[in-house]
Formats: sequence, C-alpha cells, structure tokens
Amino acid sequence: MGVSVGTRRKGLVAFDVDGVLLRGLFLSRLAWMTSAWVWIRHLWLGFRLKTGIITVRQAVERAYRFQRGASIDHVLRAAESVRLTRGAPEVCGALKKAGYDVVLVSAGVPQQVVEHIASKVGADGAYGVVLEENDGVLTGRMVGERHSSHGKRAGLEGLLRQRGLSWTDATVIVDDDSNVDIVEAAWRSIGLNPEWKVLRKASFVLHTRDLREILEFFPEGARFGITPQHIAVRHELLRKVIHAGAVLVPGIASWSERFALWLVGVITVVYLGSEFLRLKGVALPGFSNLTWRAMRASEPRGLLWGPLLFGAGIWLTVALFDPPSSTAGILILAIGDSAASLTGKAFGTTSLPHNPGKTLVGSLTVFAVGVIIAMFYVPLPWALAVGAVASVLESLPLGAADNLLLPVATAGTVALALGL
Repeated sequence: MGVSVGTRRKGLVAFDVDGVLLRGLFLSRLAWMTSAWVWIRHLWLGFRLKTGIITVRQAVERAYRFQRGASIDHVLRAAESVRLTRGAPEVCGALKKAGYDVVLVSAGVPQQVVEHIASKVGADGAYGVVLEENDGVLTGRMVGERHSSHGKRAGLEGLLRQRGLSWTDATVIVDDDSNVDIVEAAWRSIGLNPEWKVLRKASFVLHTRDLREILEFFPEGARFGITPQHIAVRHELLRKVIHAGAVLVPGIASWSERFALWLVGVITVVYLGSEFLRLKGVALPGFSNLTWRAMRASEPRGLLWGPLLFGAGIWLTVALFDPPSSTAGILILAIGDSAASLTGKAFGTTSLPHNPGKTLVGSLTVFAVGVIIAMFYVPLPWALAVGAVASVLESLPLGAADNLLLPVATAGTVALALGL
C-alpha cells in the first residue's frame, strides 16, 4: 500500500500502537487472556515500570517471559480482543488520501499483531517487536533490539529511508515515555494523552479519546471537518458548562455552608490529584476523562492552574462572605466569565489594547452580567461598581488568577455596599 498515483507524497506519519491506535494495552490484554496469575504479575510489572524501578525494555522482556509455551495464535486472539481507538481507520484513511504515508511502530506489540492492526486501519507499514518461537510456540525470549526506545527509533528511521524520506518529513503520534527518542528526532510530534516526558517534549499536546482530533494539526484537517476552530469551540463549550456548574454552590451553601465548603474542597483536591496522575500518564477514571476533554491543545505543559484556582476562589468566597455577597460573587464568576469567553470568541473583533487576548465585547458582557446579578442585592450605583470591578479584572492579563480574584473581589464589593 502507498500514496495514490498522482498525489504528491507529503511525508510520513507514524502512530504508536499501545494507547494511541489501541484503546487498551495489548500486553495487559494478553496477560488477562493467559491466566489470572499472569495478569496479577503483569500488574506488578506495570507498577514497577510506572515508578521507574525497571525500564520499558525490561518490562517488555519480562512480560513475554510470562508467555513461554503459549502459541502465536493465542497472541493473535488477544490482538482481536483489543479495540481500536475511536476514529483510527478514518484518520489513517484521511492522511493517506491527503498524501501522507502512514506507518505503525511499537516497542511492545509483536510484529504479527502490528501488521494485523495495520491491515485493519489501512496503514502502509508496520514495525513491532520480534518474539522467538519454535514451531509456532513462544520460547519467552525476544529477538533483536526492537523492544527498546533506540530500537524503535532505528526501526522508524529504516521505514523513512525505504521511502526516500528523513526525520524532517516525519510526524509521530505517541503517548508514553518509550517514544522520547522518536519525539526528539521527528520534525513534528503530537502527544496524545501523554506521559510526563512526552508532555514536555512534544510539539503539540492533545487530550482526547477521539483520534480524529489530531487532524487539527494538519493543514488538510479542514477538508475533513476538523480544524483548530472546530476543536476550540467544542472544548470551550464543555469548559463553560463545567464553569457554570458553580451556580449550584450558593444553593448548597444556603442549606449548609459547611457541606458546601467540604464539597468544593474535596473536588478541588481530587482535581489536584488527577493532575499529578495525568502528568504521569495515568487517568483517574471519570474525572480525568472530563478534564482531558475540556483541555485545549495549547494548554501549558504542566499543572493546569485554572480549575485549581477556580475551586479555591469559590471556596474562599463562601468562607469569607455572608450568603448574599458570596452568592453574587460566585454567580458572576460562573455566568459572567463564561458568557464573556463565549461572546468574545463568537462576536469579538476588537481586542483590548492592554490585553490582546481579550475582546471589548467580552468585557462589556461581563460588565452587564455583573450589574444585573448585583442589582438583586445592592442599589444600582453599587451594582455598576460591581460590574466595573468584574469587567476590569476579567480584562487584565492575569491568566488563571482571575478565577481566584473575580469572585472574591466582586463579593467583597457587594459586602462593602451592604455594610454601608
């Protein structure tokens, strides 16, 4: 298979297999299908790998020692039971149609399995590890160096050379630390739900369970309906839905302030824990999925402070102010900031001189929302002051800090008005 006749070759796109093309980990599935004891030993192996006690090469070698005496057919049956990532065949087809060669590379999945997956998604090449066998039965030993990070790099380099290409023509889509060598070598790299080392080195980072979203990083993505704007709008809507969930806090606080503080505090701490796990490439079930889907591709390569300061801002507002003031501050954060972001992206054409990342429409929106909400608690002149405080803070280049300052400052202004 290759690029269709008449289409200029644009380069090579290499997909890691485990965690990128496959929804689960092949070796984990293979261990599960072998026996409960092998699966338990595999879990312990994975823990030692994640904690840095052993290397990827050592983990793969030991995992296949567990399969000594198993047949190649058993390995292929395990491959059939692991599902492809959503959109995998469509993405490979779209890239080939656009003029790219598509190959699959792995330092942990056998060559036969990688070839099988390549045929399912329509890839042009496959490079996996080689298992020693005797009459179709595994000996438990590996052949060559393909199960090491430098072996994977050498294999991909060979696939490039076969096509008359070089690393400057290569884009790699990877997730775990075994890919650092090819991330450093390739012209472009996309970290898909990446572990920490890949997170720091990748050209782009994307947190999603739909592989089609990588097309936003290719100029041909618009042809297939995937563009940065398309992804940004979808992510922004989800972010603001989560943001708007804060409107429930004043109601909970009116029933029990202590419970509201406990709830917001627990959610914030769980988020912090999920972030540390994410940086290690580990998903906290349910919570991490929501966080990943709401992330922008341009997010910083470390701890995301926005949601953390969002939770801290709400907690402080409830803790410091009486219900009328805290309710106003939280509602302005939840509704005003969300409305400003959405209207600014949809209708904003005039950027603010002191902060080009914000728009005049967005600032006017948060001012109007602040005034309307404050009018339920204070006279109009004070409501205008609350709206002005909200608008000024939202417009400043504070980054994620506005999530902390906005509710506290507006609640403080309302409290001052009520005190006078």
